[in-house]
Amino acid sequence: MRWLRYLNQWRGTAKEAFDQVSIVAKFLCLLHVTDRYIISSTHVQGPSMLPTLNLTGDVILAEHLSHRFSKIGLGDIVLVRSPTNPTRMLTKRVLGLEGHRLSYSADPLVGVDSVSVV
Repeated sequence: MRWLRYLNQWRGTAKEAFDQVSIVAKFLCLLHVTDRYIISSTHVQGPSMLPTLNLTGDVILAEHLSHRFSKIGLGDIVLVRSPTNPTRMLTKRVLGLEGHRLSYSADPLVGVDSVSVV
């Protein structure tokens, strides 16, 4: 009997602790869904996006919804996973779409040889 009174004394505290833990768990689930599927912050650095993004690095917000509802267009900035290091994200600008013909110089300082890509 004494043992049951002791348990009843802590019942309110345990319920309050459980309520607080469930609020924190719900918040963390919402944060995960928002970061994974809606919008996330990404640190980008490097010379490939000059002058749009700084050489020393910028923090950008990458949204994950527009490519699901519309097509990627010319001039859009996209984040892609690096083929050599899958933990690294690369930032690139779309220069051509399906059916476009692009020409670029492998090294414009060395010569005028250009490569055409379809």
